[in-house]
Order: sequence, then structure tokens, then C-alpha cells
Amino acid sequence: AGASVTPANSTTSSDGLASSTLRLGSLPGDYTVNATCSECTEGSPQTFTATAKCPDVPQYYQDDYSDDYDGICKDYENLTASGEPGVKSCASANDKPWSIKDKGCALTNMAMVMGRYGNTASPSTWNKFLTQIGGYTEDGNIWWTVPDVITGGGIKLIERSAYSGDRKLGITVPKSLMDDYLKKCMPVIAQVYNSLEKSMHWVVVTGKDGNDYIINDPGYRANTRLSQYGDVYKIRPYVNQNGGCQ
Repeated sequence: AGASVTPANSTTSSDGLASSTLRLGSLPGDYTVNATCSECTEGSPQTFTATAKCPDVPQYYQDDYSDDYDGICKDYENLTASGEPGVKSCASANDKPWSIKDKGCALTNMAMVMGRYGNTASPSTWNKFLTQIGGYTEDGNIWWTVPDVITGGGIKLIERSAYSGDRKLGITVPKSLMDDYLKKCMPVIAQVYNSLEKSMHWVVVTGKDGNDYIINDPGYRANTRLSQYGDVYKIRPYVNQNGGCQ
């Protein structure tokens, strides 16, 4: 904020159209610069608005990782409402462990968001760490506040009651609640319904394109738009309290 705009170079095309490359103070990065003026006559003052290009959010896919997930096993005697095996402790050599590929969509999303904020650990590394520190619930769900703990509050979960809906009760979360975060280059983890698996699923929303949203989907390589799922039932935004583009 407050950085001055200075011309780096200027050219004029054969039809007389001028083009200038501008520098925003000493700040690195790519910017979109829009100029406005009240009367737009020769010599009139102009106001420049520079918008930074958001850093990329790394893309991870959970099916790239066959590691045991959280040291828990599949319970074929207690199936979930969607017909999947339940979760139980691994008690014998015959028990089949859950893997990141099977159950690690939320874990993979967290790795992607943390990658955006500078932590390059893979889902496999995150899984090992969360298993060691008790970062999972008894059912194998991640504790969303883990980044707060491991970064000493540097990467903090933003918690609001309006950010949690319930598909069974028909309560959705308005997608527009993500817009302010996305404008600040802050990716948002969102819960959607996977109609193929008849279960809930998590994706990372990385940007907005018209009325649709761009996503990194850890489970389906062909899914790049939120409209491929429909409604959103929960959102989990994080803020980098150490600064950066946001």
C-alpha cells in the first residue's frame, strides 16, 4: 500500500497506440494495473489501481499416496450410511489399513493450502506428522486447527458459525462468503457432496471465474470447477498472520 507507480519502458505501435510497462515501487510480482481519471483530459490526474497476481496453490492428488492413513483400519462389520467400511483400530495382521488414497482428501487439501503459505510438505509428510501429534480424531478426521498449533498461530483457521452447514438438514453455505478471501489470494477449503461415492468430499477453492469457482480437487483430476459439485456445506479459510499477499 502506498507504493508509487513508475514507468519502466514505453513503446508506440505503428497505429499510434502507446503502451507502457510500470513498476510498483520495489515490489516483485506480476500486477494488473487499471488507470482512472475524473475528466480524462490531457494533463488530468489519474489514479492507478494495481492488483497482484495470486501465487499458485500446489496441486496434490491423494491417489498418488498409498501410505497408511492415521494408523486406522477398515471396519467391514460397521458400514457407514454410504456403504463404506467404518473405522477401527488396527488390531491384527488381517486388518486392512485405510490409506491416504482412500481417505485423505481433507489431509491433501490442508497440504495444498499450507503449500500456498510456504510449507512444501507433501500429504505423506503431513500424514506422518499428524499421526505423531494426535492431529486426527478417533474417526480419522483431521483437526482443522493443526496449522495454528504447528506454526504458533502464524497460519490460523478462521472460524465462523456461518461457515458450517449440514447436508442432512439442507443447510448450505453461501459461496459468496469465499469471495473476499479469494480476492486476497487466500484459498478456501470447501466441503461438497460427491454424488459418485455418495459421501462428503473436500476441495480447495483457489479463485473465481465469472459466476463459477476454480478448484484443486485432490480426488478427481478432471474436476477443476466448483459447479461440477454444486452446493457447498462447509468452508475452512486460513489467514497467514505473518503477512504476505492477502
